[in-house]
Amino acid sequence: MTSKFLRLACGVVALIAVLGMSSTASANTFTLVCQPAAAAAPPQWFGGPWSRALKVRVDTDAMVIELLDQDENVLATTLRASHLAGLGGYQVDVKVNDSAINWGVVRMWGTSGYVDRKTGQVDVLWATPSGFSPDTLIRQFHGTCRER
Repeated sequence: MTSKFLRLACGVVALIAVLGMSSTASANTFTLVCQPAAAAAPPQWFGGPWSRALKVRVDTDAMVIELLDQDENVLATTLRASHLAGLGGYQVDVKVNDSAINWGVVRMWGTSGYVDRKTGQVDVLWATPSGFSPDTLIRQFHGTCRER
């Protein structure tokens, strides 16, 4: 009886430890909710504008940035860009600090973005997997974000 109780208690303690570690690991993940800007995109940007709200999910531990639509569908992620970058010897760079969030493929125009954490300004450019024209192959988003 004592042996069963001891095993059960150890199992409960192990489960609590695992749950505690997973909540600690996810503490460095946050989401920004972004609204499109009313002004036109800068003239040097190309591609079709994304004019709906956008979510930017940042995982600082895994160094992954995901772009999501309002229904939580993934539009782009640095994981896909990382795979693409590996094919040409390129590297994906993700930098998160108190003033800015930057990500993109180094030396390549692939998925990239910038969020000014003080003003909330966001500029994002990403390739779509199902582009049918020059305007839908690349998407761009300009607006402002707030942390959710």
